[in-house]
Amino acid sequence: VDRCAWALVGAGFGPGDKIGLWFNSRPEYIFLLFAIVRIGAVAVPLNTRYRTRDIAYCLGQSECTALIYVEKSGPIDYGAMLSEVLADAQPVAGGGLRSAAFPQLRRLITVEDRCLTVADELATLIDTAGPPDRAAIEARAAAIGIDDLAMIVYTSGTTGNAKGAMLTHAGVRLCIERSVIWGTSFRDVQMHYLPLFHLYAIGFVTVPSIALGASQILMETFDADQALDLIEAEKATIVHGFDPHYRDLLDCQKKRRRDLSSLRMGSFPSGPDNCIGIVRAVHAEFCPILPSFGLTETWGGITAGFMDASVEQRSEASGFPLPGVEIRIVDPETGRPVPAGETGEIRIRSFSLTKGYYRMPQETAAALGEDGFLRTGDAGYMRADGYLRFTGRYKDMLKVGGENVAPAEVEALLLELPDIADVTIVGYPDERLNEVAAAFVILRDGARPVDLDTVQRHCQGKVASFKIPRQLFIVDSFPMTPSGKVQKVKLREVTRRHYADARQARVDA
Repeated sequence: VDRCAWALVGAGFGPGDKIGLWFNSRPEYIFLLFAIVRIGAVAVPLNTRYRTRDIAYCLGQSECTALIYVEKSGPIDYGAMLSEVLADAQPVAGGGLRSAAFPQLRRLITVEDRCLTVADELATLIDTAGPPDRAAIEARAAAIGIDDLAMIVYTSGTTGNAKGAMLTHAGVRLCIERSVIWGTSFRDVQMHYLPLFHLYAIGFVTVPSIALGASQILMETFDADQALDLIEAEKATIVHGFDPHYRDLLDCQKKRRRDLSSLRMGSFPSGPDNCIGIVRAVHAEFCPILPSFGLTETWGGITAGFMDASVEQRSEASGFPLPGVEIRIVDPETGRPVPAGETGEIRIRSFSLTKGYYRMPQETAAALGEDGFLRTGDAGYMRADGYLRFTGRYKDMLKVGGENVAPAEVEALLLELPDIADVTIVGYPDERLNEVAAAFVILRDGARPVDLDTVQRHCQGKVASFKIPRQLFIVDSFPMTPSGKVQKVKLREVTRRHYADARQARVDA
């Protein structure tokens, strides 16, 4: 970590610099993440499924002064995408680059051999910096305040533009306290196949492992068979995952049994009723599963299930509020608290709460009330036992395999097709990913036929694959409210019926 930190200092970076990380999970990511915040700079983890438009937006919006990346990962050529996004970039004498399109960006740094002439290699920067001056690094670390900015983490917004949640160093306490409740210690071996750009990975695995001395088995990408083999071979004690992870693990375990007796617990970001079955199945097959509820804006999970919780509490509740966390359930229209057991909007106040959305004052004001509570847009209620129960989203946001998808972003992209007059994106049920995007499309008069392949080909390479619609419905009109808004609830009813009919047809066949 200190070698990476000293290399960044030698390259001219320091407090306040925004440094993007855009590559798959590997040891360098962890070293760099801690190195960036250790020198007072701000880490900007970026989704590896971003494509040209996504990365161009985030680079500009975050005002990154550096982007650390890999040239290629499997079939994905990140270098080629950056070459397109930074077409005007020119090398600067002494290292670095200059770009009129991204004036704040001073360096591209690759963790491998470079292909782009405007990029620097991390190994070269480390060698050039020489042995780290640990006293100087410690002095920089000591100057950091608990409320100073540590990360900007992007989360999709209902407006279509991703919002950069500004998270402070105070959130580290939340990560540690949650893991202490779960008994995490130097005896634990955590499976780490979650993507490191996600707060679930950083907050549940990376930070607690370093702070509490646990080992972590880092996988570059998730592969259920390989993960099960590693659990058996390395005697892993803790697993994590969204619905798709656990479904794949269960399926692979059924096909080839492994000895998973070393597992003592797993975490699960609690979902609505359709998640109960998967939690109970994992509990029966692998180990006790403990719930947690949280958002990017809260530094991840602000609740935790207790170790002695019943199976019902683990599978049908969303955890107990952590110390220092306040949760209110209110009427979303009036803001007035509702009684225990009654569903309302979940609102949160916590020491770990975001300072707001970077360079988005209007969005910040809309999300953070004057009372300091975050308006989550999520629905839930407080149970008699003190546990929170998350039941769904008031927002239109889709949650595809744990990734947020803003309908407006996809809608705007599809409207670029000349034959589409209007489009609305809603969720379509999916057995593995919980839901995927479905596009309801109104064609222009005299338009050529538009099929799903046309829609998908238009999206590919422009946005992350999980945002691309998997279903297409051509309609003459949308159901509308008297005020002129699309009644998305009625379109979701269409997708649910279509899914049920398709599933029944497979059974009948």
